[in-house]
Amino acid sequence: MTMIRNSVAGVLFGAILTAPLAAEAGSDNSHRTPAADVEWIQTPFGPLASPVLGDFSAGQHVTFVKFAAGTKTETHTHSNDYTGIVISGVTRHYVPGKPKTETDLPAGSHWFIPANLTHISACMPGEDCVMALFQTDAFDFLPAK
Repeated sequence: MTMIRNSVAGVLFGAILTAPLAAEAGSDNSHRTPAADVEWIQTPFGPLASPVLGDFSAGQHVTFVKFAAGTKTETHTHSNDYTGIVISGVTRHYVPGKPKTETDLPAGSHWFIPANLTHISACMPGEDCVMALFQTDAFDFLPAK
């Protein structure tokens, strides 16, 4: 299990590190964004988002998502798998009715949600949560029926 988690994290960080290089091989168009300069966009499903790489509504992307402390989403699914890494705060991404999935994830933790898995995403009280999401396809938010 640890090897699987490590390989998922390796794929995520590999994608973050190599995607800009692949897109601009031989170019000197590098960029840096200090945390104080990150621009946040309100999403229609609640949290704030900030694009890091790609367009989360159109295809492969790395996106920061920010939840206010003590908030959670409604029960929902996504059409595509995604991997997340907690940057700050303590989050949970759990399946309703399955207490074993209600794991606190502090900064440095990561998780994986497969496509079409009904779940809730939450930011525990105390500190806003910032997470980095990686998907090979567009992000969507589909409230559970």
